[in-house]
Amino acid sequence: MKMSRIGDKIKEERIKKGLSPKQLARKCGVAESFIIDVETGKKIISEQQLKQLSKILGKNLEEDVTLEPTKEKEETKPKKVQPSPQKRPAVVPLNQWEEALSNIIKKVPIFDIDMKQIKGYKSFPIINRKVEGFNPDKLVYIEVPDEKLNPLRIHKGDKVLIYLNKEFVHNSLALVEYEGKKKLRKIKRAEGNKVKLITSLDETKTIIKDLKDIKIIGRGIRIEIELKH
Repeated sequence: MKMSRIGDKIKEERIKKGLSPKQLARKCGVAESFIIDVETGKKIISEQQLKQLSKILGKNLEEDVTLEPTKEKEETKPKKVQPSPQKRPAVVPLNQWEEALSNIIKKVPIFDIDMKQIKGYKSFPIINRKVEGFNPDKLVYIEVPDEKLNPLRIHKGDKVLIYLNKEFVHNSLALVEYEGKKKLRKIKRAEGNKVKLITSLDETKTIIKDLKDIKIIGRGIRIEIELKH
C-alpha cells in the first residue's frame, strides 16, 4: 500500500470537508498527531480505520488502496519514512484559535475578593454579542471569601457572577468598596443619601454608610453554590 498516496487522499478529502486535523481526529476518536502522521505517510492506517475515515469523509478511500499495484508495496517497503521527517503541515497557532473562538465563546475570569488573583475561568456562549444578556467584557466572577453572608445562604467558596457597573440598584447583591476593602454586600437605600450594607436577615445589624463613602463596582446577577460533601 502506498501510504503517501492514501495520506494525500485523506488530506485532500478532509480539506474539502473544511475540517482541521484536530476536528477530524475528534470525530475518529484518535489523537491529532495520528491524523497528521497518516497524512504525511509516517504511520500506517488499518483497514478498519480506513473504513471509518471513508464514512466520515463521505469518500470510499478503500478504492485508492485496492487500485495500488502489488509491486508498489514491495518498492515502498524499504522507505518507511519520508526524508525531512521534521517537516509537518502548517498548524494554526493556539493564540489564533483562541482569537477565532473569542467571537463565540467568552472565558469569564474567577477573581478573589480583592480582584488581584485569577483562580480560573468559566466559559459561556456568546449569543447576539451578549452573555446572559450582558456585555461579555463587563462580566467577572467573585469567589466568596468567608461565611459573613451565611444568613443570606451565600457561603465561602460560592461564586457570584458580577456585572461591572457603578449604578446603585436597590435591594441587590453588590460588589462594593469602602474603608479601603472590597466586599460583597446586599445594598438598600436608607433615609437621606445613605446606604444599608447588609450581611444578615436582621437589618438592625447592618452597617449604614453615606453613598459618597462607598464605591459600587458591580452587581450580582447569579450565584453558583459550592456543594459541601
